Amino acid sequence: MSITSRSLQKLLRENISGEKPLSVDPEQAKKLVEDLLARVEPLAGAKRNDNCYHYNNILSGPNGDQPPINTLCCCILLEESSDRWYRNETHLHLFRTPEQQLWVELNSKRSPAPVSDIDEVVALVKAFLKRVDQQKAQAAKRQKQKDLKVQAILAQVRKIAKEDGFDFATEVDTIKLKLIIRLSDNDYFAILIPFNQFKEVLPKLRTAIQALRETYNSGVRFKTHLKRGYRRSEWIRHQDL
Repeated sequence: MSITSRSLQKLLRENISGEKPLSVDPEQAKKLVEDLLARVEPLAGAKRNDNCYHYNNILSGPNGDQPPINTLCCCILLEESSDRWYRNETHLHLFRTPEQQLWVELNSKRSPAPVSDIDEVVALVKAFLKRVDQQKAQAAKRQKQKDLKVQAILAQVRKIAKEDGFDFATEVDTIKLKLIIRLSDNDYFAILIPFNQFKEVLPKLRTAIQALRETYNSGVRFKTHLKRGYRRSEWIRHQDL
């Protein structure tokens, strides 16, 4: 799920008013569900899920006592997991209570009030999908910015490595690039370059690398242990630049 629990609760508050709760019998609930699905299924990212794995046919009631049985009216899958190993999906469940009211659950977060109009549920679905699209756009923008920073760092490192004659390897995570400089077959050191400071670090990079290499070549030894070793194939040779 890409949206936080707090954001889900906010979406529920903003879209499910509870001003004039509907009172529906099973047949009326069925018709409302058909209307809801007809309006929601054409939306990109939403689809009905008649084989909902989370619930079968009942949900627990809103009370903490011996709860009455609530009938699940429909399940709508709003966000599928992209991870084949980790099931991370977002469902919207519409259910009917013994008091003949309709309630909504969004990824197990229950609406603060019963549904007053099926338009509220449609608006909730649209608001959720819009929020997902916004987060995807923001994530894509952050990834693009990170890629540009990585390219800028690597361009500078390649230039220095070629001119000063050393081999290196790199690792990248969400917040930094780790630059590993090879000193010998068995020794190397790492320089961490945070993406949010790379403009300040790059001008100092050559001086730092030269100082460390000169110190090592003078016979001074310092701890260069990293958690993992590097195979010969992972090093970028300065001769190849």
